[in-house]
Amino acid sequence: MKHYLYFSFLLICISTNAQTNDNLLVSRVDSIFSPKLTGETFIERNGYKGEQYFNKNWVKGDILLSTGEMVYGVSLKYNGLLDELIWVNASFRQFKLDKSFICEFWIKNETGVTSHFKRINIDKLNREQHSDIFAEVRVEGKTSLYIQRKISVVKEENIYQDGFLYLLISISETPLYYIKLPSNHYSVLEKIRRRSFIKLFPEQKKAILKLIRTNHLNLKSEDDLIKTIELMNEKVVI
Repeated sequence: MKHYLYFSFLLICISTNAQTNDNLLVSRVDSIFSPKLTGETFIERNGYKGEQYFNKNWVKGDILLSTGEMVYGVSLKYNGLLDELIWVNASFRQFKLDKSFICEFWIKNETGVTSHFKRINIDKLNREQHSDIFAEVRVEGKTSLYIQRKISVVKEENIYQDGFLYLLISISETPLYYIKLPSNHYSVLEKIRRRSFIKLFPEQKKAILKLIRTNHLNLKSEDDLIKTIELMNEKVVI
């Protein structure tokens, strides 16, 4: 009887040890081959009139972490109201990812167009917002253009519905255009205007005006702004 109990105890110990080793092995493999996403549980707030996301639906995306590791094919949304990247895992739980651990990310919309975002530091502008923001990469070169797909609150009102009082918050797109100058400093445009843009390059004013006229650009739209900066880099105006 004693031998039987001892043998049973030995089998339990071996089994437990094997399970522990298996768990450790899974953990090690996970940490080596599957970079971990970090963040906090996200609960979406209701009561907004307007769209708070750059991409309304969940789309597949890739993330470059600050460690240099890549995370591929995860379901993402970029929240322009909060300037945060939201991830939904396989269990349909939503998480607001730690911005400081993200360098860049790519999201592909339903039509197959990929948008590339990068975390940039705008601390020297002293604006009323965090120094690190996510901005869409549109032009990179001697002069670069990054667009923050910002969503802002434009109106708040109380409404009665079914006998209850609700706060309705109207939101709208208010993009900001960050231009990285050859000096590596950022300047920002809240509106796309030719005069405001040219003021950023006083010494190249004549050359830029000629470039705009030659290429029939009005410099009133995002497409014109992108084309102008691309031409400036190409023609070595700066």
